[in-house]
Amino acid sequence: MNAASDRLSRWTPAIFACAIANFAFGLSLAVLGLGWPAVSASAPASLAMVHLLTIGWLTLLMFGALFQFVPVITSRNLPSQASPLLTLIGIEIGLAMMMGGFLALGEGAAAALLLPLGGGLVLIALALGAATLLLPLLAKRPVPLSARFVLVGLGFLLLTVLLGLAFAIALTVPAIGPVLAPLLGGSVGYHALAGIGGWFTLTAIGVSYELLPMFMLAPHDRGALGAMVLWAGGVGFLAAFVAGLAEILWPLGWAAILEQLGRAVIVFALSLYLIDVLRLYRSRRRREIELHNRAAVGAFLALGLAMLLAIAAVVGDHITDLAPSLLLLLLLGWLSGLGVTQLYKIVAFLAWLSRYGRQLGRQPVPRVQDLVNEAGTVWFFVVYFVSVAIAAGAAALQLPGVARAALALTLLSVLLLAREYARAWHGFYARPPHGTATPLLDPKGVRR
Repeated sequence: MNAASDRLSRWTPAIFACAIANFAFGLSLAVLGLGWPAVSASAPASLAMVHLLTIGWLTLLMFGALFQFVPVITSRNLPSQASPLLTLIGIEIGLAMMMGGFLALGEGAAAALLLPLGGGLVLIALALGAATLLLPLLAKRPVPLSARFVLVGLGFLLLTVLLGLAFAIALTVPAIGPVLAPLLGGSVGYHALAGIGGWFTLTAIGVSYELLPMFMLAPHDRGALGAMVLWAGGVGFLAAFVAGLAEILWPLGWAAILEQLGRAVIVFALSLYLIDVLRLYRSRRRREIELHNRAAVGAFLALGLAMLLAIAAVVGDHITDLAPSLLLLLLLGWLSGLGVTQLYKIVAFLAWLSRYGRQLGRQPVPRVQDLVNEAGTVWFFVVYFVSVAIAAGAAALQLPGVARAALALTLLSVLLLAREYARAWHGFYARPPHGTATPLLDPKGVRR
């Protein structure tokens, strides 16, 4: 039995499929004018759209990837193969309830019931998924750098969900609403800081520190620079989050200073990360960079541009005006961009393991590259990143029609990429190697 193929996460492909569907659904709301930019970013439909992207797409994507790669980086199996399925079901049902609650805001009992119940179900599902990951992560000694990023990211996920649940209760439970009212006034940005920054970004960095060296044949050991990214990023996001909430709840003179110091440390950490990514690309032993890592450069550029935009927004006091552009660059350019590019390789790699992993060394098998069509896919990535850049620019210039048109192209590229993922998984492009008659297998190992 092949050890690599035996460590496949049974439910990861299903999680990826649901995540992509949620991504397309969320973009469709924007394109059809049912959410931002056609309506206010604080409108109920926009809130539903944002949570489709953050919980339904990015959070599911992260968990799907982690369920597969935590056993790889820890050399330990997940404690249960049922937990990923229960996590998926809980998140999807809870998210559907939350969307119904958002759309029913202001209409009485429906929102009061659906929002907190849906948020609670999502919290339970995420706690189950996190516990499934924590057991092998905490048992590994020494804990690898990428695993430490994941551990810190999971801590920020807990903070993000708890604060979001407090929002839901404040909006829907009259008896408790006044107590939590200060949170609604100014802490939405800190909810995003913990989620987009602490959870998504730190976890994405940790996963990238595993995937980039693996597929580019670059050194895994990131040394002092990688450790500095972890500590500076974790401390920076935590300081900005805690100080920001403290400033809202108990106005203190030191809180504003600590928050600004935290944000400066975040910029420092992310700058170090981009420098380290450049080192990774330069130190690779694989001469030709594969398509998914060439396309990922767009995600790293989006992160760098988002940092510059954030600095300009703070210095020029244009935070409110530039916030939509910043969110587009972070959610769609950096995080989703890294997600769609790495999925292109991950799906093909998992398909290869499930079809050919047990035959390696016994008979000729195709390469992972034989399961994809890079020449035909490169333009989908070009359209994706160019359209996101146009949408971010249109948001800054307050041109909602242009932003919607650009997001329509983003949606089209996502659908075309989803087709490529499905083709890779089903062996659409697979050919017997070197003209042999090696039979193709379905994902369960059955000859077809």
